[in-house]
Amino acid sequence: MCGITGVALADPNAPGDLRLLRQMTDIIRHRGPDGEGFHCGPGIGLGMRRLSIIDLAGGDQPLRNEDGSILAICNGEIYNFIELREELLRRGHTFRSRSDVEVIVHLYEEEGVRCLQKLRGMFALALWDGKERQLFLARDRLGIKPLNYAFSRDGSLWFGSEIKSILMADPVSRQLDPDSVEDLFTFGYVLAPRTLFKEVKKLLPGHYLLYRNGRCQLAEYWDVAFSGEDPTRPRLSAADWSEALADKFAEAVRLHLRSDVPVAAWLSAGIDSSAVVAQMAKATSKPVQTFSLGFSEASYDEISGQKILSDFPEFGLLNHRILCTGEHFELLRKSVWHAEDPNTSGLHILQLLLAGATRPNFKVVLTGEGSDENLAGYPWYQIDKLFSPLAGLPRPLKRLLLLGPLLPRWKPWAAEMFLLPRPLDLPRFAHLVGGNSGHLVEDACTEGLNRQRVNHYAEHPCLKKIRENRWSRQENLHYLDLKIRLPDFITHGLDRISMSQSLEVRVPFLDHEFVELCAKIPASLKLKGRTEKFIFREAMKPYLPAELVQRRKRGLRAPHATWLQGHLPAFAEELLSESLLKATGYFKPATVRRLLEAQRRGDLRQTRALMAILCVQTWDDLFVRGCRPGSTEFPA
Repeated sequence: MCGITGVALADPNAPGDLRLLRQMTDIIRHRGPDGEGFHCGPGIGLGMRRLSIIDLAGGDQPLRNEDGSILAICNGEIYNFIELREELLRRGHTFRSRSDVEVIVHLYEEEGVRCLQKLRGMFALALWDGKERQLFLARDRLGIKPLNYAFSRDGSLWFGSEIKSILMADPVSRQLDPDSVEDLFTFGYVLAPRTLFKEVKKLLPGHYLLYRNGRCQLAEYWDVAFSGEDPTRPRLSAADWSEALADKFAEAVRLHLRSDVPVAAWLSAGIDSSAVVAQMAKATSKPVQTFSLGFSEASYDEISGQKILSDFPEFGLLNHRILCTGEHFELLRKSVWHAEDPNTSGLHILQLLLAGATRPNFKVVLTGEGSDENLAGYPWYQIDKLFSPLAGLPRPLKRLLLLGPLLPRWKPWAAEMFLLPRPLDLPRFAHLVGGNSGHLVEDACTEGLNRQRVNHYAEHPCLKKIRENRWSRQENLHYLDLKIRLPDFITHGLDRISMSQSLEVRVPFLDHEFVELCAKIPASLKLKGRTEKFIFREAMKPYLPAELVQRRKRGLRAPHATWLQGHLPAFAEELLSESLLKATGYFKPATVRRLLEAQRRGDLRQTRALMAILCVQTWDDLFVRGCRPGSTEFPA
């Protein structure tokens, strides 16, 4: 686990700059406080910071093949490296370490870019092929680990685990992307490949990039595919699917426990993290240590007043509880610094608390993220199942069924969903997964920013994939969750915030073989009646207490709506002041003032818009006016 960065120069004879690479790695020291590594040569510069987890003494990067012509740096873990190593040894390769990353260089020698098909894990890698004079960048299938890139004016390619590394080289302008601002209002997070920086992009999950002789090629090497109406789909009983799911899940957890340092877990009251911890307890001899988050506001606290897995003595867990209070809203600025592309949920603050409490004694933690995307665990699967059959009704009839103004006043979000057209486009998806404040963008943004925005949702590549395949509507939702919300919201924050504390988060539910198995399971076994994750609940019955198996999903939420109602931290008051709003030129001060007043009156429908505005203002303060070459840490 580490942070990686580097450059492939447009001039193949220009040497990599070691001094500059040190600056690019110093700014991400938090990702790897245990060591550093560099390579400079004609046309190439590679740098990394290491968090040592596997082969503590011998795993320093870059790692090379036998003749030194191929070098690799990698952020992540290759969980099947033991099996791959044995296979490569049989083929005659020589290894200099026990590192999981070393298998990549030898596998690339054998199979070129097709080596990605054999890697089972989470990774963002950069490989330099000295013979071909080619840079090879790749990101894992589900987007667990991040990788950003940008082109300078001379055509050189700059990349990094975090955008801060690229900013240290200063090859691009720091202009805000107006379409990303619309993403924050509409979805609550920025949709890849965009970032808040107009000239910096994210490499998409399941994709690789080749750069050679000043030319760039992007390609997809993996995508999830659902069985849909495929007549060749295995005709298995619910019991058969349950058994297969339990076996594959246990295998995934065992692989994710491969480490030369102790491993902990984050534990909530729900079935997902409980299932992970139960399998950990089964696979290890020492007591599993877990970390749980509680809240001073009772309505957000899911671990008080009910049993969680650590309360069952047969599992032998050691649980640590952390309390979140209103004072922790102060951490928003720090969370934006580390996230770079922030979201409007406030969850990054909660992740900072958990990661900060875990890191003093652990470098690795397992979590339960990814289950809901695979197994219809979110409430919007039920909501769309309820509302979509009615979406084809004439609009006047739908308005009549709203009971005049009663339903819009009582449940405004449900009323909006009811009136939307039936096709599963991105605006409807945004409404489903948590409301949509996109209608406030034009009123909130200045004329200059509004003129630059483009309607980019209609031609999103995920919609094209959905139209081309004969999947069920529920499977279409699974696809959008896995391809958009998961990498751009869930895993983005997990990586950036945990690594800010030098902590590696592992997600067994996102093992790609587990994901592929889930994609084959009939939709009716994932959401059965009103029971979400039905087949997984069946699979976990032998391993978990009955009350945890039957417990409904609640989900982790931040009390950011109430935080915005109260007295704001000093930095937020300043950033939302009329003078600074005018100075940045992104948002209209009168609109921001009106949104704040409504929030303080108790109209919490403004929360996403206000958080979007505050996050962008914070981003501007940290990255447009700050984070200059030579910076090495968060500007407290």
